[in-house]
Amino acid sequence: MDMTQLIELSYVSEPAQEMSFLGLMRLLYHSYLRNMSMGITGALIFENNRFGQVIEGPKTQIEDLWEKIQKDTRHKNIHLVESKPIEHRSFSKWTMVFQGSEEVAKKLPEIAVAIENVNFPAGHPLLIALRDLK
Repeated sequence: MDMTQLIELSYVSEPAQEMSFLGLMRLLYHSYLRNMSMGITGALIFENNRFGQVIEGPKTQIEDLWEKIQKDTRHKNIHLVESKPIEHRSFSKWTMVFQGSEEVAKKLPEIAVAIENVNFPAGHPLLIALRDLK
């Protein structure tokens, strides 16, 4: 029985400058590797030049990552949507969702593992927050 407190945190932000496709891919790949190694699951959505991310995992890791995220100069206008304790994870791994992901997976097979169709829980606050920003 694992007594580690799990946390789910979601936030929205914008890239600090127009992100090239390659820049986005690099960010994706590094985030994927780092989060997998830290036992963090969740999803990053990129659409209309905005990021929306939900991360879930052990409280300490999530809090450390959130600290880093807020100091990361690659994005701005970072808004916490919500942070809450959870009983179990909604995501089995860390993935990224964005427009044109199918083409990317074909061009860069090594990052295909980080991209998949994620079934977000309907009405997830992050999806609502992303919609409200438009």
